[in-house]
Amino acid sequence: MRKSIAILAFVAAALMAAAPSFAADIASILNNRPEKDNFQIIHVNDLARLMADPQSHVHVYDADPESVRESEGMIPGARPLTSSGHYDVAEELPTNKHAKLVFYCHNQH
Repeated sequence: MRKSIAILAFVAAALMAAAPSFAADIASILNNRPEKDNFQIIHVNDLARLMADPQSHVHVYDADPESVRESEGMIPGARPLTSSGHYDVAEELPTNKHAKLVFYCHNQH
């Protein structure tokens, strides 16, 4: 009995040690690596330069609720999202997946 428990423990330890490399091999076989995220925070002056340059093709979106837009205003040229969390991507965002997108809110939390 002790011998079978020792063998079972050895097999379990070997499987646990091999699991990360097996998972990595499956990911490479499936070519399921996540794309690099180009998310970044930009300064107001950088946004102003982008918006002033017609070649930048930047799209600016206001993610504030309507009540905040009424009290705080919007950046001129920005487009309001219908909702800060549940907007229709196909209808509200550009179809070009490589477009430069800027989202902002007043973050009154």
